Amino acid sequence: MSIYLKDLFPIDKNDYSEWTICLNNANAEQVYSFSENPQRLLEHISWKRHRGSSVSFRNINTKYCLQFIRLDRDLKYNQWLFLGAFENCGVLDFPDEHQTYDLKNLDIFSGFSERLIVEYTKIQGPKQAKIDIANIETIRVVSVLEKNYVQCSRQFDGYDKVSLPFPELKKIITANVDNWRILLENVNCVYAITDTLTGKIYIGSTYGYNGTWQRWSDYVYTGGHGHDKELMRILATDSAYANNFLFSIVECFFNRNGNELYILEREKYWKDVFLTRKFGNNKN
Repeated sequence: MSIYLKDLFPIDKNDYSEWTICLNNANAEQVYSFSENPQRLLEHISWKRHRGSSVSFRNINTKYCLQFIRLDRDLKYNQWLFLGAFENCGVLDFPDEHQTYDLKNLDIFSGFSERLIVEYTKIQGPKQAKIDIANIETIRVVSVLEKNYVQCSRQFDGYDKVSLPFPELKKIITANVDNWRILLENVNCVYAITDTLTGKIYIGSTYGYNGTWQRWSDYVYTGGHGHDKELMRILATDSAYANNFLFSIVECFFNRNGNELYILEREKYWKDVFLTRKFGNNKN
């Protein structure tokens, strides 16, 4: 059963005239969080008129607005992140003649800010920079994230294409990025950790209940070594060296139960293939 925006935002129909939905395309910097860059994000969603233009980019004629931002700049998807409910306190004029709205963040619906993702097909053009509040009745809720949304530069394009630099993996794990967590929890694997400076490879495997997510979390929370002896030796003198590690899935196993011995056999196979005991970072 689908959940719609009206189910989470029970705005009375008698108050529809006081509300507008604002749809913002992703900004060039791909800033999606007020904690990341509050000034830039507020400026982006408040924009009214460009410098030197006599035409307003967007006219917000209501007292309140719901602000959303598109989750990709390539316009491949129709998913939008809720940024918050705002009061429209008027228009701010700047010396270079550009204008922004004076938006004040409201407490109402704040529990969903930067966590709620909805789906809406936006028609291109400035007329779709805002839409009628009545659309809350048909805009479908995709998900409510456990934690605030974190933009990852690496989209999940399939298990056979998982290849994450350690800084990116650290960002995904520590922020508990929902889509990555679910996808990595659901599989075990044989994985490779490549030292991008020396070319040396470490081969390991996962066979726990929480899959690849659990094992790769160990690497993140130990600073990159995951208690592997050779990696511990490498990082002992320079902990920042872990930023040169690249984590990749070599072989994937979708059945997480009862196949530990088989996975270990496959781990041994790939160690032999890549000669990681002789030329890499495996010591067993």
